Amino acid sequence: MKKWKKLSSKQLFNHSRIQVYEDQVELPSGHKTSYVHFGKAPDAACIIAINDVGKILIQKEYSYPPNEWLYQLPGGALETNETPETGAAREFAEEAQLTGEFTSLGWFYLDNRRRPSKFYVFLATNLQPKKTKNDPEEEFVDYWFTPHEIDTMIAAGDIVNYSLLSAWAMYKARLLSSSP
Repeated sequence: MKKWKKLSSKQLFNHSRIQVYEDQVELPSGHKTSYVHFGKAPDAACIIAINDVGKILIQKEYSYPPNEWLYQLPGGALETNETPETGAAREFAEEAQLTGEFTSLGWFYLDNRRRPSKFYVFLATNLQPKKTKNDPEEEFVDYWFTPHEIDTMIAAGDIVNYSLLSAWAMYKARLLSSSP
């Protein structure tokens, strides 16, 4: 399978949180077209945290574009030169005031049609409190749900956040692949 060939690129918009580019590309068929994308944004990570009684931390946070409080997993953007695990631990402490033992569950693309950024998923166990400063733009309500309750909420359409849905699918697949 052949890849597209980039002929040129120009930046259409530049903001500290998002950039927009338009590339002129040649398709394998020889057809030339333009393609709009967001360039390389920071990678991100989320954490599926399981407490001592097997419940999982799900947070509700206000999301401005849809103007709704949405269920999500703790996590966020990785800082420059930060490893996925280090960034996940930092975000977990900032958003949940917790730390733990981390196991990587893998990664997926944040938005493969518009950027090459990756979203890493970690499992956190042996949770311990860890006080750190909060981000003033973030406000959370914490809930601890059983896996069955999370599955029920997904089936009912109460969980609609792509990152939580994708991370949950990775977690469930890991459980299934480790079962006899």
